[in-house]
Amino acid sequence: MQLGKNVTRVLMAMLLIAAVADCQAFHIRLYGLVTEHFSGDGMKGVQVRLVKDSVEREMVFTNHKGSYEIYLERGYEYQVWFYRDDLVPKFVRIDARGIPLFPDVPFYEMDVQMTMFALIAGFDFSVFDEPVALASYKHSVRNLSWDIDWTEARQAAIARVMVLYDRAIADLKKQAMADNRKAKNKKRKRAYF
Repeated sequence: MQLGKNVTRVLMAMLLIAAVADCQAFHIRLYGLVTEHFSGDGMKGVQVRLVKDSVEREMVFTNHKGSYEIYLERGYEYQVWFYRDDLVPKFVRIDARGIPLFPDVPFYEMDVQMTMFALIAGFDFSVFDEPVALASYKHSVRNLSWDIDWTEARQAAIARVMVLYDRAIADLKKQAMADNRKAKNKKRKRAYF
């Protein structure tokens, strides 16, 4: 009879320890702001999709200010996609596989700001088929760190595309203004005297 009570107490203690450990489990808080390229205003309704080891796990939408928040676990590789039907999709890759089982801190925070811009039919956006940034655990600093070499190597290609994009947007605006003027001229009635 006494043995059964002791087993029950041990099981209860183990459940309590597991519950406390789960409440304090290590996590990575990923948050930030999604803004519009030209104005810098926060963008509402952008999907932030979390792909964990090649499987889509979670999706949140940016709020009215353009901010979002999502949580990641250690031990996995993630792709975080930023997407909306009318925008060019972009993503970052975060490799959390190297984080030790018991890190020095209870959590990491990553502030990821993303600038989005409208799709243009026929424009070559293939530069965004690769991640715009890479992060992985660096034992030397005991934290998730961005791969600066990757980012710097990609900056020139992205900058060239953005110059062409800005020119294409300017051309589209000029064309829209010309079309608008033509439409107004067609609506005017000529007065004959």
